[in-house]
Amino acid sequence: MHKNARHRFSGLIVAFAAGLMCLGAVAGSAAAAEPTPASLRLKWLPQSQFIGYYVAKAKGYYTDEGIALTINPGGPNIIAENMVGSGVDTFGHGGGTASLLQAREKGLPIVGVGMLFQETPYRLVALEKAGIKKFTDLKGKTVSTWFTGPQFMVQAMLKANGIDPRDVNLEAQANSMVPFIEGKVDVATVTVYNELLVLKRRNVTPAVTFNPAEMGVNLANESMIVSESTIQKNPKLVEGFLRASLKGWVYALTHKDEAMDILLKEVPTLNRAEQLETLEALPPLLTYGEAGTKGIGYLDRKNLEFTQKFLLDNGAMKKAVDLESSINTTFWDKVSAKDKVLPR
Repeated sequence: MHKNARHRFSGLIVAFAAGLMCLGAVAGSAAAAEPTPASLRLKWLPQSQFIGYYVAKAKGYYTDEGIALTINPGGPNIIAENMVGSGVDTFGHGGGTASLLQAREKGLPIVGVGMLFQETPYRLVALEKAGIKKFTDLKGKTVSTWFTGPQFMVQAMLKANGIDPRDVNLEAQANSMVPFIEGKVDVATVTVYNELLVLKRRNVTPAVTFNPAEMGVNLANESMIVSESTIQKNPKLVEGFLRASLKGWVYALTHKDEAMDILLKEVPTLNRAEQLETLEALPPLLTYGEAGTKGIGYLDRKNLEFTQKFLLDNGAMKKAVDLESSINTTFWDKVSAKDKVLPR
């Protein structure tokens, strides 16, 4: 073979080999960039209460973290803590500090990595016809509440005000506010983002409202949970999920109309005006206390300690659990302030 031909042939081989290497590198990068599938289980059906996650997904925040997230709805018989603890879902939006600790007591290997509602969303309300002006007037009255945890809150409030719970007729609350409006119960339990708004839409104004947090009974709500095994096997996934979620919440609360567009695209049957009212009620709960300056999702160890003592004192837990292993603050700590602090 002629000398120049040999050089050209050698050059072609080198170029071909280099091309193969480039293709291999591209293929390797594509494989490395393959998003990690994960799922989030909500505690209830899609609504403004969970809007931050839908915004984070629509804005591509999970994709930016290399996560292909599926958001699964909850329901009457679907408990986020159980779904995460059993491995059905990767992450969960659970009930709060109380349900987290109760799940840990039952042996469910779940960990709290964020807490959204720093202030309890529950309130006790009474109409003028009930004749209640101060909390001690509840003695001898009929009080309705949900027997899924809030009943312990009511009992603690009664005891703190020197009222024997047996001196109050405590009933399971109906799924509607009609019995309260019609005067069949004197006092009802509401959340500020749901039932209280339902009363407002019906032009029913409570004469008095009692806030448990102002009476020393503040149980943080809406926990962000994950399993112990996921933390051990893929801490990067947990960190990415939390950062994207908190960023989604901040964006949703600072761009409410756009956030509502995103939610309604996901669930067209929702009422925009009602969902916007719910969204407007959330910021005070999310920024209560230290979360106002430190950021959304703040994990308050003192509140965790208070909640455990509260549950033990009221018989909602039989034995204490290790609080240090019940939460993990390292992931929240790694989220920058710009992605979790709500502008004021």
